[in-house]
Amino acid sequence: MKIRTKITGMGLLLVLLTATSIVGIAFYQENVLKRDIGKEVDLLVRSELKKVAQNVYLMCRTMQESLEQMLEHGLKVATDVATHHARLEFNGSPVTWQAVNQFSGGQSEVILPKVLYNGSWLGRNADLNTPTAIVDEVTELLGVTCTVFQRMNEAGDMLRVATTVPDLQGKRAIGTYIPRHNPDGSSNPVIETLLKGETYTGRAYVVNAWYLTGYQPIRDLSGSKVIGALYVGQKQENVTSLRRGIMDIAIGKSGYVAVIGGQGEQRGKYIISDDGQRDGENLLQTPDVRRKERMEKILHLAVSLENKQGTDSIPVATHRYDWQNPGDSDLRRKIAALAYFEPWDWIILASAYEEDFYPARQRMASALSNMIGWIAAAAAVIIGLSLLIGYYVARGIVRPLEKAMEVFEQIGQGHLDLQLNVTDRDEIGQLSRSFNRMVVNLNDVTASRDELNHEIISRIGVEKILRETSARREDLERIVNNSPAVAFLWSAEDGWPVEYVSLNISQFGFDVDDFHMGRLLFSSVVHEEDFQRVQAAVARHCTAPTVGDLALEYRILNRQGEEFWIENRLWLRRNDAGEVTHYQGVVLDITSRKKAEASIHKLAYYDALTGLPNRSLFMNRLQKALPQAQRDERLAALLCIDLDRFKEVNDQYGHAVGDKLLNAVGLRLTSCIRQNDTLARFGGDEFVMLVTGLKAAEDLRRVAEKILAIMAEPFCIDQNRFDVSTSIGIALYPQDGEDTDLLLKRADMAMYVAKDMGRNGYCFFNPKMERNSRPGYARKLVADKSHLLPFDETA
Repeated sequence: MKIRTKITGMGLLLVLLTATSIVGIAFYQENVLKRDIGKEVDLLVRSELKKVAQNVYLMCRTMQESLEQMLEHGLKVATDVATHHARLEFNGSPVTWQAVNQFSGGQSEVILPKVLYNGSWLGRNADLNTPTAIVDEVTELLGVTCTVFQRMNEAGDMLRVATTVPDLQGKRAIGTYIPRHNPDGSSNPVIETLLKGETYTGRAYVVNAWYLTGYQPIRDLSGSKVIGALYVGQKQENVTSLRRGIMDIAIGKSGYVAVIGGQGEQRGKYIISDDGQRDGENLLQTPDVRRKERMEKILHLAVSLENKQGTDSIPVATHRYDWQNPGDSDLRRKIAALAYFEPWDWIILASAYEEDFYPARQRMASALSNMIGWIAAAAAVIIGLSLLIGYYVARGIVRPLEKAMEVFEQIGQGHLDLQLNVTDRDEIGQLSRSFNRMVVNLNDVTASRDELNHEIISRIGVEKILRETSARREDLERIVNNSPAVAFLWSAEDGWPVEYVSLNISQFGFDVDDFHMGRLLFSSVVHEEDFQRVQAAVARHCTAPTVGDLALEYRILNRQGEEFWIENRLWLRRNDAGEVTHYQGVVLDITSRKKAEASIHKLAYYDALTGLPNRSLFMNRLQKALPQAQRDERLAALLCIDLDRFKEVNDQYGHAVGDKLLNAVGLRLTSCIRQNDTLARFGGDEFVMLVTGLKAAEDLRRVAEKILAIMAEPFCIDQNRFDVSTSIGIALYPQDGEDTDLLLKRADMAMYVAKDMGRNGYCFFNPKMERNSRPGYARKLVADKSHLLPFDETA
């Protein structure tokens, strides 16, 4: 094979191999990228749907907590209306009722005493436009439904004798009753709770719908028997702001959030649908068997979520299925995120059609295909040009070589006086001239030329490397000096002398010259409270067997005393003997992050108005204090402190003045406690104090009297004088209770007795408070002054 063919073929082969490799890799990467893009888009969609479902879950939980607080307040208002404004009595003349079971609709005749309010019968008013005492007053005040129940029998069935709950005909649902047992034979949780003398709050079935409710038992005069109950509640689906918030959520092009019932009578029923158009529709009532099976699978998956995951996170599952809305011609593929809000039996369904995300995938795939086409076209052009160029290059190389071959043949025959007459100025011409000089003086000329060429090439190479190194160093220093990360190099000697630090150290109020020649040691700028910790961490890292970076967070101080939080990442530099000689790394300013973290902590655990600990922080400290008191064999006490007639200040002077007064009260009460005690604001004008390490209950009297004395001093707010007194209830640990909820409840009970005694005083809890009516018991305590002493079981 001729050299011309070899050169042309070799060049073409290299170009073909290169072009084929490039095109092949491009096609392979196209398929990989298309697959990865699809996965990433799918992962992004599922992640967004999960976030939407979790956000709606949090909206529901927030609304539930708000409603529970409202219902708790509603029960207090209803109790106040029923017992304080006038007396509610269950001893009137007999009257016959046709009682209707709210579940089965079955009727039974029952004769009960009339329920009197302020001496008058509540009547049998079924017209919502005609007012009924108590219930209409509560409904008008709070905007919730209200009911007065009368116990029908020993089983505990509760009859509605006055109510603002409407039935299906839009009338008051009087004469209906809650049976002791549900239709399936199980005990009704509302009745069970009331018969125990306890308050029930939560979701319950009321007449013909599910409500968020609160039930308060009513006892007879002896306090030993439950004879009725007060109820306040609100229809679950009447939470307008929550419904609108859920319906306003849009996911992608046509996705939305829906709420479906999970169990019981509302299982499979639309509670909140897209734009509310299908509210109340039961998705299980369909002749389409496959659609019903798909719906059953979704319901089962959602309801079982609570059992699959822990309570520290909101459990969410994703599910793909085919779906066809009314009016759609074909099934379409959907992806949904499911969450189950068990307190309301709501299944939260955040869904979107997969086809909504096809355009994005197609645009990316189209761009990749266009790129591959351009690469293939460029490869074809390169191959063609390579053929043409290779041909002419081979031709230029071969012709002089053919001439040289003729001369070499003659020189080989002994004609040493011949010369290669190739005058080209390329490598072949140089070869020709070199060959001619070789014939004259081969050894000397060759050696001289090789030595000179080697020296020149070496110098050029060294100069090029030096120029490139200098340029890279300048670029690197420019990048470091303009970045937020400060680069450093410290010596491992005592005090950590700085050998190099980047110019951006100025962000901390230092100059580079501050550290030169050991003028300022880096250890001297570390905050004294953090230095021992930092020094110990560096020492441990130096002796650790693993090799890697060390990340530390600590404070530094500049010459002006300004404090900065920094994140320091450092690496060790060792000598040949393995000894640490230097620390090198970067320093980042994280002061803003630390301030944000501190602010978040304060918002989570401290009252925004007074700066005192809130309920969460107080309960955390209380749960720790009780076991400690048991170990120390000391007493602990809870003091519920309530401002007397604080509502009158708000009504007369406004909430702004009321807030200032609460803040001033918090400051005064803080002066009454020790360092280890805790004062918290639970809300409104209610403060709670935790006192620990007590040797005797007598110490609590001095604390209570100190509080009364300091609160006796008038307050001056916005040039107005306020004489504010307090009522204090005291419960002792362990004699008044050994768990936090019971202690709080009994301290609160003692506080209300103190109010009934005339306010501006304190009262220790006594078990008789739970067995006697509060006003009568308060009068007895005032008479014998036993409220000034803790309860003694041995007395």
